[in-house]
Amino acid sequence: MSSIRGARLGRRQFLWTAAMGAAAVGVGAGLAGCAGGAQQPGSAGPGGQAKQGGILRLGAQGGANTDTLDGQNGLTNADFNRIYQLYDQLVVLDAKGQPQNSLAKAITPNADGTEWTIVIPDGVTTHRGKPFTADDVLFSLNRIVSSKFPGSTSLGPVDLGSSKVANPTTLLVKYHQPFAVLPEMLASVYFTMVPRDFDPKNPDGTGPFKYQSFTPGVSSTFMRNPNYWHSGLPHLDSVVTTNIADETSQVNALQSNQVDVVDFLSQGSVAALQAGGMHVNISKTGGWGPFTMRTDQKPFDDVRVRQAFRLIVDRKEMLGQVFGGQGTLGNDVFSLLDKSYPTDLPQREQDIDQAKSLLKAAGADNLTIDLVTTPNAPGMVQAAQVFATQAKKAGVNVNVVQQTTTDYFANSYLKVPFSQDYWQTGTYMFTAGQSQAPGAPFNFCQFNDPEYNSLYAQALAQLDAGKRADLIHRMAHIDYDRGGYIIPYFFPVIDAASQKVGGVNESANGYSPGGNDFANFWLT
Repeated sequence: MSSIRGARLGRRQFLWTAAMGAAAVGVGAGLAGCAGGAQQPGSAGPGGQAKQGGILRLGAQGGANTDTLDGQNGLTNADFNRIYQLYDQLVVLDAKGQPQNSLAKAITPNADGTEWTIVIPDGVTTHRGKPFTADDVLFSLNRIVSSKFPGSTSLGPVDLGSSKVANPTTLLVKYHQPFAVLPEMLASVYFTMVPRDFDPKNPDGTGPFKYQSFTPGVSSTFMRNPNYWHSGLPHLDSVVTTNIADETSQVNALQSNQVDVVDFLSQGSVAALQAGGMHVNISKTGGWGPFTMRTDQKPFDDVRVRQAFRLIVDRKEMLGQVFGGQGTLGNDVFSLLDKSYPTDLPQREQDIDQAKSLLKAAGADNLTIDLVTTPNAPGMVQAAQVFATQAKKAGVNVNVVQQTTTDYFANSYLKVPFSQDYWQTGTYMFTAGQSQAPGAPFNFCQFNDPEYNSLYAQALAQLDAGKRADLIHRMAHIDYDRGGYIIPYFFPVIDAASQKVGGVNESANGYSPGGNDFANFWLT
């Protein structure tokens, strides 16, 4: 089924409280379209014409009593499930991971990239029947920047004080200096649009569903928006989203008909669900689960140690053990689906002899180090355990330190020398700006390379797409040669639904279920 909304690019949904290995043991700008991941045998959902009506019950992994309905400041998987239901973005990533206009009809720069014109459709209204206009778009951008929400760093050298509304459907966004990448930066869940009187405790938006009730950490109920600006959508009468703490409980809830669809499963759940007649999606994505090496702390302040650790990994073995071979091998460069992703770099493979040589040259042979992990996302803890086993071959003793999510975020996140992270599909420039460029809010590796920073600044200002791709290519080579990430794989996303649920298709954007394309889900 074609997706009208597409799917939003998200930040790392890093507060997932999935029970990774335990769950596996317990259960043994084009048109958006279906992603190309191979569907498993026996997984087909209902076919035919989409039907109207019904209540969809989603069992969402993770979440906490700090869950929010603030469309511009979400954090957990459950937050983003709900945000997709309530709000729209100007630009989204489609099911193939490419930016496309959504609430924006057009986003165009002037000749030198110092002014962008954003045009939205006429006649869009909020859930409460108020016209949604260019004034609301400007309010949304101002709110993101003034609140210092994560999206604020992605807007670049914006001059919102001089930006102005030309008419109800047209906003002129001014810049202090040329800025070439506004559309792809807006393709993020951080840039949901909200009206001028927005209150996150009683939210209003333009999305396919409208607020009815919400208990943080427990559940929400949202009703169909009868005035949704996409005619004929959504199909469902309502969506009830219930937080479920672990994968075993998700699978049990689906099998016992307590919920209709569950998200972010591990490979270990697939066989049992398929045997029970469930519709299972396994989507290849551009999402990545890196090991993070702080380049400003020993031992990783020595590039030879970083290079050695990258050579320790047997990526094929890790992908096989963690995801049953689903997904795509990584090569220490993020943004697999970006059109500028470098294909000329040799696939990095395990080379224990070279790793030992580099460690010895760096005075780091017989190294012992803690790898701090937490069960926040599918595969993270298992990947840490596999790395520790592989590292023994190079004489490196890796202590896997598994923490609760509470302890991890209080004491270790963005602090420890060696850890793990989790990112969704994103374009290269957006991801670099969030993860390692100057001012990045989530610079786990504390990467600060003068040549890289200069290339990033040039790329931000380069309107010529071909020249910008060349700059990105040079940046990616720096990532490969001396960056702080080990990217062993791009993870698959697995979700499952009962056979009565339609429209939950594969999607490369990394969101679950079905790319969070709630407007197009339906029930038989």
